[in-house]
Amino acid sequence: MNEPAEELDATPQLVIVARLAEFCQFRSASLQESDPWDFMLRKLREIEEPLGALKTSLFNSNRKRLLAEAGAGALGAERCAEYRGLFEGLVSPGDFVDIAFHLAPGAPNQAEALAAALAQARPATLFDKERTEPGQRSPSWEKLVGELHRRLDLDLLGRIMVRKPATAPRRAMVLRRLRSNVAEYCTVVRIPMTPQDTFTPFMLPRIEALVAACLRFLKRYR
Repeated sequence: MNEPAEELDATPQLVIVARLAEFCQFRSASLQESDPWDFMLRKLREIEEPLGALKTSLFNSNRKRLLAEAGAGALGAERCAEYRGLFEGLVSPGDFVDIAFHLAPGAPNQAEALAAALAQARPATLFDKERTEPGQRSPSWEKLVGELHRRLDLDLLGRIMVRKPATAPRRAMVLRRLRSNVAEYCTVVRIPMTPQDTFTPFMLPRIEALVAACLRFLKRYR
């Protein structure tokens, strides 16, 4: 299911990677930037536009492929499950419920019902999710962000921030550790760096959760 239905524009992905790289590579000696906290928040927020473009492209590509397959005949259980996994990461929880309802083997009028549901759906990014009230976010999203929160040791960094007065050296130390933890995670998951490689369905939600966890931390202790 990793193969695209058509060639996707790699530019948004490369911009996302560039912003993450800049997030991890801030140097306090920079002549252009005096506040690393603001710099890092800004780099995360600059991911919103390219991420929206990327998810729109992925949504359109997978919608086209799904409708073609559904129109050619009934989808099997495995294929339905694969598409549910794909679209859960691409649309809002409400839109996903409508799509998933018709992604079941033997669903009546499946091709027509899916076409109607997908016509109403819109791509959603982490920024859309994070702008909603915490109680309105899906449990699966909160679980994934929680996993990244733990993976980045954000509880430890939060305790360091509140244990003593947040002096400039203490804040700088926390941000250095955060950048190091994010860089290490990006290396472990092997984020692609070339147009020939694309974010996989496994990887993209984790990149979004990574950004969300960092945004929550930086805004909390700003």
